[in-house]
Amino acid sequence: MSMYFNLFMFLTGLTLIIRLTRQPGLMLISRQGGRCYKVQFIGLGLIGAVMIGVFPNIAKAAVNVDKVVFAEVRGRATTSAFSTTAANELLLAFVASDGPTTGGQTVTVTGAGLTWTLVRRTNTQFGTAEIWRALAPAVLTNVTVTSTQSKTTFDQSLTVVAFTGASGVGSSAGNAASTGAASVTLTTTGANSLVYGVGNDWDRAIARTFGSGQSLVRQWVDAAVGDTFWSQRFTDPIAAAGTPVTLSTTAPTSDRWNFTAVEITP
Repeated sequence: MSMYFNLFMFLTGLTLIIRLTRQPGLMLISRQGGRCYKVQFIGLGLIGAVMIGVFPNIAKAAVNVDKVVFAEVRGRATTSAFSTTAANELLLAFVASDGPTTGGQTVTVTGAGLTWTLVRRTNTQFGTAEIWRALAPAVLTNVTVTSTQSKTTFDQSLTVVAFTGASGVGSSAGNAASTGAASVTLTTTGANSLVYGVGNDWDRAIARTFGSGQSLVRQWVDAAVGDTFWSQRFTDPIAAAGTPVTLSTTAPTSDRWNFTAVEITP
């Protein structure tokens, strides 16, 4: 049986572990505060092997998608009932809505017994593209989420995504234009973040073509009113904090649009 003692020193995000043991050459793994550390062999001392490990902060668990539900309707939109698999999941509601030619469309998100907070709204052009957030401290069972327009009887698309491993939202951004391909840029605040966005095209019902490295989350090509509502994401996490990231479409290029993006941090 080995006999040892540990010395822990915390220096500017580093952990120093010194372990003395009677088993020379032994490679040890220690676990402190949910982080794993590798201990490297340094040399032999009078009472055994001395091993020292210096370790930077270890990356947190990855953000993963647990659930995606949606509703595409005229007027108030309510998702189908859904359940989550873990406590402390982050829920984001991506809402794209039609609106009047007088402008000023907004929505309010409620439901699942949670408190919802607006992350960002972009409604410079007709309609609106909004992102709302809520934290679910406990597992959710058979709940729904609802988006209610301030100016009713217009079509809207509501997509709710539940994330595990997310600490919250980081940066967000909005953009709008009367013509041109839709795009919006934000700068990440954390490493290995996900970036999602939601947009509305008030002019035409036509599918989006996405920029490189990006993929569709949900899209409603609404031929009944001649609008398109969509949500998209970067397919892979963004590796480094401080990275400017542009969500984009490459087509169409002649319609007016609102586009809102958000960073989901581990």
